[in-house]
This record gives sequence, structure tokens and C-alpha cells, in this order.
Amino acid sequence: MTGKAFLVDTTKCNGCRACQVACKQWNNLPAEKTSFFGGPEYTNPAKLSAITFNHVKFFPVDRKNPGGPIWEMMHLKCNHCEEANCMRVCPQSAISKMDGWVVIDQSKCIGCGACESECVYQVPHVLDKTRQMYGLKKSIQGEKSYKCDACTANRRSVPACAANCPTGALAYGDRDLLLKKAKAVMNQMRGKYPRISLYGETQFSGLRVITVLKDTPEKYGLPLKPKTVNVEKAEAVRDAYQLLSLATFGLPSLKRVAYRISRSMMG
Repeated sequence: MTGKAFLVDTTKCNGCRACQVACKQWNNLPAEKTSFFGGPEYTNPAKLSAITFNHVKFFPVDRKNPGGPIWEMMHLKCNHCEEANCMRVCPQSAISKMDGWVVIDQSKCIGCGACESECVYQVPHVLDKTRQMYGLKKSIQGEKSYKCDACTANRRSVPACAANCPTGALAYGDRDLLLKKAKAVMNQMRGKYPRISLYGETQFSGLRVITVLKDTPEKYGLPLKPKTVNVEKAEAVRDAYQLLSLATFGLPSLKRVAYRISRSMMG
């Protein structure tokens, strides 16, 4: 697996959320309706969504520490799997690869939610209604699926999140070089973090987001051996959908119904 990738180094992340702000600003994404404690601990917004492509998740370590509670923080976004479940189950072939990155073509997307239900990392989300883009007289169309596209749509040389990380916790570059860097960090920091681990080297035949974790993947809610979709079942659902969609007159609402029926038919 070659090409570009991200390296997330949790030993350097201080939870500043510069990556979140940069992503929102560069992509003109509207703000979430949230509260001060939008999610568990200080995670805010609570999760990724159709208008939040990356965020920093907080994990409590020691709430009773005399000097104040201690958290671990981790940057989260689409992992851009080499063998992506979302791409395999999309009935419209709206999900494809661009320079190795998993991207969604909203002009083909019908908002069926297949990608949303099959992503083990809970990344893509279908936008419930059309929203005004921040700072622009343009809209984000509702009933379409959205997620991080690694800034391929607007062709940044370095994605906005990585370009604005002040601590070096988020890097962008050649995947093979970032893997070497990640393993060097692990060797250097193992004395301080005995259970330090690496995530993304092998999952789904390789992720384009490599993460150095201070602890085991399970402590960060990451599946060590994530389950891939049943390819034969996915193809059967797609074949059934192709037949049923002939009677939808090209209407996305009817196509969504056709997909749900196809999925229920195939169990």
C-alpha cells in the first residue's frame, strides 16, 4: 500500500481542536447545535456527523487526580480504508477512490444510509435536511451522505487539519515514511507508555490514518480486528436493488425504498 496518509500521534495531542476548526473553516461547514458538554467528558461535538468531518475525542483516565482530571485525546476522521466496507455496500457506486482516498460522489448518492450502517468507525452520515454553508451563499444538500475526503474536493496540497495542527500530533505525507516514523515514536515512548500501540497498519488491509496510541486500541474504542462486510451478500443486495430501481423513475426517495426492500430480501 503506497501513497499519502495521515499520522496521528496521541503522545503529542493536547486536545486544542485546531484540526476541527480548520476543517470547518476550509470546507465552509455549518456549526453543530450542541452544548458545553456536547458528548462524554469534553468531546464536543459528541460525534462525527454529516457536517463535522473530524473531531477530537476525550477519554477519561483519572478523574480523581489531585492536580485535576486526566484525559487522553485522539483525533478522529475517516480512516480511508484500503478495503472499505462503505464502498462495497453502496448500491449506487457513489463511493470510490481518488488518489487512494475514499470519496463520496453526492450527485450519485441517494441517502440510503448503507455506508453509515456498515462503517465500523461510524464515519459517514446522511444529512437530514439541506443546510446553509458557512460564509457562502451555497447549501449542503440534504439526504446525501458526507464525510472527510482528505481535502481532495478542493485540492489542498496538505489537508487543512494537518496543516493547522500546532503540536505536530497530526502529520501528512507518504504512508511508508509515516509508518516508520510511527514505529520510531513507539520505540522512543515505550518507557513512558508501556502499552503504547499502533493502529491502522493492517486493519482493512491498511488504513490511510495511522495512529500511535498511548494504550491499547480497545481503550480508545477501536476494534482490533474490525469485521469486513460479506461481499457475496453485498453483491446480492446490489443486484436486487438494480432490478427494483427500474421502477423508481429515478426518484431518490423511491430508490431509498428499493434499497431497503433489497436489503430485507437478502436478510
